[in-house]
Amino acid sequence: MKNKLILIFISIFVLINFCSKKGEIALDAKSYLDSLTRIVEPVYKNMNLSYWNATVTGENNYYKEYSNYSLQYKRILSSKRDFEIIKKFRNSIEIKDRILKRTFDLLYREFLVNQADTNLVKQITELSSKVEQKFNTFRGKIDGKPVSGNDIKKILKSSNDLELRRKAWDASKQVGDIVANDVIKLVKLRNKLANSLGFDNYFYLMLFIQEFEPGQLDRLFDQLDEHTREPFIELKKELDAYLAKRFGIKEDELRPYHYSDPFFQEAPDIYNVNLNELYADKDIIILASKFYKSIGMDVSKILARSDLYEREGKYPHAYCTHIDRRGDVRIMVNVVPSEYWMNTILHELGHAVYEVYIDKRLPFFLIDPSHSFITEAVAMFFGRLSKNPVWIKEALCVEVSILNEIFTNVKNMLKAEQLIFSRWTQVMYRFEKELYSNPDQDLNSLWWELVRKYQMVHPIEGRNKPDWATKIHICSYPVYYHNYMLGEILASQFLFALMRQKGIESVSGMKFFGNKELGNFFIKKVFRSGKLYRWDELIKIATGTELNAKYFVNEFCK
Repeated sequence: MKNKLILIFISIFVLINFCSKKGEIALDAKSYLDSLTRIVEPVYKNMNLSYWNATVTGENNYYKEYSNYSLQYKRILSSKRDFEIIKKFRNSIEIKDRILKRTFDLLYREFLVNQADTNLVKQITELSSKVEQKFNTFRGKIDGKPVSGNDIKKILKSSNDLELRRKAWDASKQVGDIVANDVIKLVKLRNKLANSLGFDNYFYLMLFIQEFEPGQLDRLFDQLDEHTREPFIELKKELDAYLAKRFGIKEDELRPYHYSDPFFQEAPDIYNVNLNELYADKDIIILASKFYKSIGMDVSKILARSDLYEREGKYPHAYCTHIDRRGDVRIMVNVVPSEYWMNTILHELGHAVYEVYIDKRLPFFLIDPSHSFITEAVAMFFGRLSKNPVWIKEALCVEVSILNEIFTNVKNMLKAEQLIFSRWTQVMYRFEKELYSNPDQDLNSLWWELVRKYQMVHPIEGRNKPDWATKIHICSYPVYYHNYMLGEILASQFLFALMRQKGIESVSGMKFFGNKELGNFFIKKVFRSGKLYRWDELIKIATGTELNAKYFVNEFCK
């Protein structure tokens, strides 16, 4: 309550000054930012710290604490009085300072989405939580017996029993009937919120919040479609021939349940690559630490603050957090010696070094990566190294004869993984755009039209089920999936920028371990400026060109 009163007082004071001292607007703007920072910073820090403690321990009291701080943070962002001040400063022609202008533009976007009617926001939050709970508690059934998501994945990856595969795939889709109507209601409520803020629908609101221009993503995904279509057709022929032979059927008889996951977003293991044995007897934490140190990035303090190994009650996945935006950066992982966790530790430390090397002299609100997909691109760049033959040779001192034996299969596996994922993201991006444009259309048919067009998977004849509703991201992470693909594209663009800087023509000629220029590239051209530049400006500064899918295509499709 005390913080709220202070913020109201500051808001009124600044608003009066804004109206009466036009010549001192820049000073007023800086004073307001300092005051807002003093209110936001402790709440932000406590929110992140309580979430960290909750995921480390699994204790309910920390989750409750996190919920309370999240609510406090949301209340600050929903202040209409402060939004008006931020809007005035953002639109002021008297503010010339780049840092101030950028800060107020970002604050405007962050506050905007919280300005809708509180009852409407409450409805959206409650319905979203209700649907998420259904997702989390629902178990599909095979022959009346409940099965977990892991059970389904295991069957689709390894079973040759066609009837069981079909039942497992169907079990993965049964949740659609349970949640579809609520998801459509949620979409309509989100559209209502977007309309109240002056946007055609929620899709375009989210693009604005994420600093994308209308049509920008369409052009990029069209470009990606054009350049990946033919390589994907070739890969799909190879994959379908393999699967048809495996299951003893004709290629035109292949259906969704013949692929190795419920959405055909992952590459089936057709190249017999097992990199786990290379990492089985290695301390991958030490490996990762040595690598980052070799390129001029010290991660020892990050690792000392982090939680690295499996433990009962602990969060089972991985993430990176910057607790206070002042340098307290940590990663959460559950490391065991394997290629998966080598990838993950390199990936999460990629996020972490980005946060650590942002210039802390920037305003609090700019001490953050330029965009969520840019920090993903950095993490993907480093995470990919766990499968990179050059890095494996450098880091593990693997004999050339062993590398030569696995090189072709690893290259084919990476190509398959990236191509298949790129085609899957086409479906997600285009479906969400159409979903928010018209939630009353035949969504079941729309989904399978897109799957057929971009993934080239034939639907099951006569099926009319809400299979689209079984992807939890549509409910829980709306209009975000495209960022994963943009991260993959930019990771490749970073690689080619580094190669161009060194005059290297082939990907296989790029060195990683001990490459100080690699570290300097990221620290100076990507990390240091934080959120000072828009994502498209930063990419031009760092790589010399606009974001372009051709680098991804050159790395994985040729």
